[in-house]
Amino acid sequence: MPLKKRIPKDKGKISLHQKLLSFVIRFVFALGIIGFGFILQCSHLSKSKKSKDPQIQIHFLSLDFEETKSIPSSLFESKDLLLILAELSKKEDPPMRFISTTRTEEIMEVNGKSNSWTAGWVVYVNEERIDGVQMKRGVRVSPSDKIEIRYETVERVFGRPTS
Repeated sequence: MPLKKRIPKDKGKISLHQKLLSFVIRFVFALGIIGFGFILQCSHLSKSKKSKDPQIQIHFLSLDFEETKSIPSSLFESKDLLLILAELSKKEDPPMRFISTTRTEEIMEVNGKSNSWTAGWVVYVNEERIDGVQMKRGVRVSPSDKIEIRYETVERVFGRPTS
């Protein structure tokens, strides 16, 4: 007599216990992926929010040229503005030329834009205009100062700017 193979009744069926176990494994795996992504995102945000080293920023502004240069500095250190500008000029970043006399120091040209009889480069520190005599004596700046060098209308007497 041929033997019949015994087929279990639930061969094609997955038990409730197996379904639950499969669901829990997938759920834990999905939570792990989401958690890992969240940790990576938080790590990235904390790295990007770390304060950079303090920098002295100088803004060059004219009608056809606008650029900001950053110079590394410590938070409590002040530097002479003329020396900073001379370093930038030396690197030609941006290219600058100065007019230097025994009493004054003025910016003559920035990035190919030269002073004229009616307009020129004017230095402002914290919205206060700095003249050539002050530049020659030395103007100390720190990262907390707002420094702008603007190309604007100037009045000249015998070639020297007034006011």
